[in-house]
Amino acid sequence: MSDAERFDAFYAATRDRMLVLAFAMTGDLPASRGAVRDSYIAAWHHWRKIKRREDPESWMRPHVWSHAQRRHTARIWHRDRRIDPELRATLDALAKLPVTSRKALLLTQLTATSRQEMAREVGLPLAEAEQRLQSATSQFSLHREVPSTSVRRLLDALIAHCAGQRWPRATIIRRAGTTRRRTHALAGAALVVVALVGGGMLVTDDHGVRPTLAAAGDRITTVPPEGAATGSSDHEPPPQITPASLLSTAQMRRAVPGRHWRVTGTDPQQSSTLPCQRRKYADPKAPTSLVRNFTARRAKGKPQLAAVQTMELSTDARRAGVGYQAANRWFADCAIPQMQLLSVRRVKGLGDEAQQFALRAWQKPAMTLVVGVARTGRITTMTLTRTAGAAPPDLASNLRMLVSAVDDLCPTTLGGRCSAGPRAVPVDAPTAGDPPMMLSELDLPPAAGVQRPWAGTTPRQAIKNLAATGCDTSRFHGPGWKHDATRTFLVPGAKLAPAFGLTETVGRLPEPRARAFVDGIRSRLASCSDRQLGTKVLRMAGDQDMTVWRVRTEVTDKQTVTFFMGVIRRGGAVAQVGFVPDGAHTLTMPQIVGVVRRAGQRLGDMPG
Repeated sequence: MSDAERFDAFYAATRDRMLVLAFAMTGDLPASRGAVRDSYIAAWHHWRKIKRREDPESWMRPHVWSHAQRRHTARIWHRDRRIDPELRATLDALAKLPVTSRKALLLTQLTATSRQEMAREVGLPLAEAEQRLQSATSQFSLHREVPSTSVRRLLDALIAHCAGQRWPRATIIRRAGTTRRRTHALAGAALVVVALVGGGMLVTDDHGVRPTLAAAGDRITTVPPEGAATGSSDHEPPPQITPASLLSTAQMRRAVPGRHWRVTGTDPQQSSTLPCQRRKYADPKAPTSLVRNFTARRAKGKPQLAAVQTMELSTDARRAGVGYQAANRWFADCAIPQMQLLSVRRVKGLGDEAQQFALRAWQKPAMTLVVGVARTGRITTMTLTRTAGAAPPDLASNLRMLVSAVDDLCPTTLGGRCSAGPRAVPVDAPTAGDPPMMLSELDLPPAAGVQRPWAGTTPRQAIKNLAATGCDTSRFHGPGWKHDATRTFLVPGAKLAPAFGLTETVGRLPEPRARAFVDGIRSRLASCSDRQLGTKVLRMAGDQDMTVWRVRTEVTDKQTVTFFMGVIRRGGAVAQVGFVPDGAHTLTMPQIVGVVRRAGQRLGDMPG
């Protein structure tokens, strides 16, 4: 890919983001638009240097902000009647923040920069930058009179306001940048001439002759043409992966039949394209990446559907393996609130290694996500399908996308294995959470009628087992127990009964004792209805190593308490899960069984 092509792609992919940042900083859309245009002209001027940076946007942002602030002399949005009052309030709240704090907030909320990159960009030590960020978030929330969880939503409204701007063609920007470069070079040459002439009384040339303007002019070389050698080695890597390597609409129609697909964008950078994505690239040293977005035409009676393919080229297969593992961790330990990991499948016979993740975002509007991650040689590719609503995940369609993506890449000199009868098999959820041997928020489905996310307490030693029922009163603490721990998951801010919540207790015994411990719980639950009047126990599900019960106890003639409890064993490791609903705010039985089975998967990460 030539310098011009790389710059044009960079300009197309990033100009809207730069405009939002400038507008959020100044509240002045015309000044922001001009600042962004001028910054890209300067970027083409310095493109030979900028293109070598790992993140060219980190060069752009300070220049955009500087240009925008110079152009902006008054908060013009107060005179713009077209701006929505809510948007105006957001801009006013931002304007009240100190500039450095404002930059920290915008970098964190509107870009994919890490905390370390944010600190470096605002010119502060990490600890001080994080303190400024925390202060900016709380001050903005106070000025805007919203909780801190709403900050991102308010700032996202700026993106919608800035959308649809008309931009100069990339060729115009490059032409202006080239003119700027030549002007600077000629101006520098003129300064040399002036210096030679002005210092003529004291300076002579090699032959003892005082320089004159004409003589100096003879020695001034012309501005080197674009792409000419400059004395330093600047070898471009040969063309490698190109947009032609990405999936086409025809391949999408075969992978996801019954839908009419169109490409909505092809970009040279991942940025924050994928949910759960923690950094711009899975392999931070990947020299090349590509992204393509697809949207399916709305179909009557069918949920809205979109898809994404990303592709990274690493310097070697080892680095690609590092990137592949990092990408898997994004989805295995997703930190987005109200995101649930539904299932994981390992795909055999596809590339060098491949996995599939099914997730569900429960925050309204709900959506179901399937992500395929595969590596072939030096290339890591990911396919994502996003379906509106809580429909079952379409694993087969996503797998067909992933197979097509790998088979397009593997024949190249950069690729590795192709597909050979690919087959996806369910596997345990990968290691995640803290501690990894216990459930985390990512493992929990939402309770009916509850719109807020779960929050787990800090795990502590299981001196008291809150997951037990009055029927079994089991203990995970004492002689023989190892790694015993307990934690409770609540929903802060929701108007629920104080008893509502889900508790897990885990621990390890020698395997024969663990088996006897679980058998003892089962025996006590089976006889509980006979031993405790007013208590009814119903076994809801179970197998050799897992059982789930519903326990109902009549407290008074008019009040009955319902408690769900499950126990599961994996070798010598045992987990007990208890859930107390609040009337209609409850989990379905399949959800409860799924949580208990996931607790059993997590036991695989318990130390021996």
